Amino acid sequence: MAASCPNCGAGVPAGFKFCGHCGHTMPAAGPPPGPPPGPPPAAAPPRNYGRTRSSGVQLVVLRGPLPEGSTFDLQSGRNVIGRNADVSFPNDTALDDRHMVLECHGGGAQITEIQGASGAFRRNRGAMRIPSGDTVFAGEQYLVMRKGSDAPKDPIDPNAEVPPETFGTPLPPPQLHITQLLQGGLPGRVASTDKNTLTIGRENCDLSFPQDRFMSGRHLRLENNNGELTVVDVGSLNGTFSRVSDMPVELAAGDEIMVGSVLFRVDFS
Repeated sequence: MAASCPNCGAGVPAGFKFCGHCGHTMPAAGPPPGPPPGPPPAAAPPRNYGRTRSSGVQLVVLRGPLPEGSTFDLQSGRNVIGRNADVSFPNDTALDDRHMVLECHGGGAQITEIQGASGAFRRNRGAMRIPSGDTVFAGEQYLVMRKGSDAPKDPIDPNAEVPPETFGTPLPPPQLHITQLLQGGLPGRVASTDKNTLTIGRENCDLSFPQDRFMSGRHLRLENNNGELTVVDVGSLNGTFSRVSDMPVELAAGDEIMVGSVLFRVDFS
């Protein structure tokens, strides 16, 4: 490639030290340009964390510290899930070292133990009856569901003066009460109603979380039916999860389980 002489402007072939028109010394050529930058490194692909004596039960990661689609082949018998266990997620600080136990026998799987303080949650397949005070997971929120009669009450100072007169209409007793749990178990947002239904979602609900990317516009509702609490998912994309209790819990193909910050699906071969 020819270069232009800085003195007279004439073209000088590449590699020539002097201009053939005016004799001007040409500047030294710089190093050749390097190759163009390559594409940025790709995200880590999903991988299979195989086990010996596979039971035919597989966990598929849907959300969490590993790439989506990563799999764990469970062995026959006892499988411990946790930060330092048979199925390990060492970087998940929301998990205990030995958080949950899955038992695999005869092509099936059961949750038989939950040792982690934060528990485990299974995606609801329909309306789910829950005890007052239980915790439900939806979007990225942990929500404590209570009957109004079980709502936390501020302590009353027995030495406080009582006003001689009270103005206004007394409020009806609440029927439902929901408390958002923040990191560390601290209470966050609260919703209470004297009606028998309370709605939760990303927008235009009794309790809305507009910044929650995993929450649907209308996600779920809590019902009080004659003192019995029922959680109903109203067609959300990412589902509503109830705390696992009353073990052992038999798992079905396609069940989704949330432990710590890990969401996985149970598959059977």
